Amino acid sequence: MKCNACWRELEGQAVSTTCGHLLCAEDAQKILSNDGACPICDQVLSKSHMRPVDINPSDDWTSMAMAGISPQIRILHIFVWHMLDPL
Repeated sequence: MKCNACWRELEGQAVSTTCGHLLCAEDAQKILSNDGACPICDQVLSKSHMRPVDINPSDDWTSMAMAGISPQIRILHIFVWHMLDPL
C-alpha cells in the first residue's frame, strides 16, 4: 500500500482520514502543522479526523477500501462483523 499524498510504500502504521485517504505519518504531520487541508481533496482536517490504521489489513478491508467505501463504514463493518461472529 502507498501513501495517497507522496506515493511512498507504507510501513508499520498509516493514517486514515475521514475523507477516505491513506497517508504516511510524515504527510499526516505536515497537514496538521500547515493549513490542515487534505492534499488530495482539500477537505479541512484536524487530529480528530485522522486515525492510525494497520497497513496489513484483511482482504475484506482492502476490498472495501479499493471500492471507495469511507473509513467510517469500514469501521462499522468490522464492528458489526465481530458482533455477529464473535471470536
